[in-house]
Amino acid sequence: MALEKTKAVVLKSFPYGDTSKIARIYTREFGKISVIGKGIRKSKVLQSGYLEPLNYLNLIFYHNTKRQLQIFSKAEYIETWSSLKKDFRKMSYGFAVAELTDKAVTGVEPHEELFQLIVDVLKSINSVDGNMNLLFWYFEIHLLSHMGFHPSLSKCPRCSVKFDHGRFSLEYGELVCDKCNGDMGTPISARALGILRNIQHGTLEDVISIVPRKGDRQEIGHFLIEYMRYHIEGLREVKSLKVMEKVFS
Repeated sequence: MALEKTKAVVLKSFPYGDTSKIARIYTREFGKISVIGKGIRKSKVLQSGYLEPLNYLNLIFYHNTKRQLQIFSKAEYIETWSSLKKDFRKMSYGFAVAELTDKAVTGVEPHEELFQLIVDVLKSINSVDGNMNLLFWYFEIHLLSHMGFHPSLSKCPRCSVKFDHGRFSLEYGELVCDKCNGDMGTPISARALGILRNIQHGTLEDVISIVPRKGDRQEIGHFLIEYMRYHIEGLREVKSLKVMEKVFS
């Protein structure tokens, strides 16, 4: 059993027994892992707060490749992201990023670009004041790309014709032209498709400056969740966003 150190983002945690806590964590060097903080909820030295969701840490843990549950040793905060944790909307989007990562990533293989995407998006949510849905869309599109599902937003994957609008096909799992899909599937207008392209090819700084209309939000949000449901096994909805919608509805 080796003592390892890595940068990490806590995705989810829950109590275990009377004194311990288990956390699912995405790390830069080891991918997604589960760790147990033995006695951490009662210890005066090992602070239970380290294993709370959305914490960005330098994590030290005992690593055993033959075990699914690793042992927490200690940690220190890299950044605290205090604004994200105090604002309900920001926290909801942060939890949505963590929830989607937890549901989408099933293996333990490290992926440094995906780790950096998670950190960059959470850091941006912490620092901005509005349009956090744009940052979440950015995360969804680039998460899909890192997982090998690169949405085709410029031409139909069935007939290769270029399009400025289309429909998401539940048969093919892609955005296709009207000729290939008729009037079936979720429609995407030219304006919403243009925003998706800008998000796919732009940077986080570019994305923040986009100003979507209410109709764009509905189209893009629905398209992305449908796309993810098709390609990510077991994904039905992002519960963190559903909670926020109920609170502000």
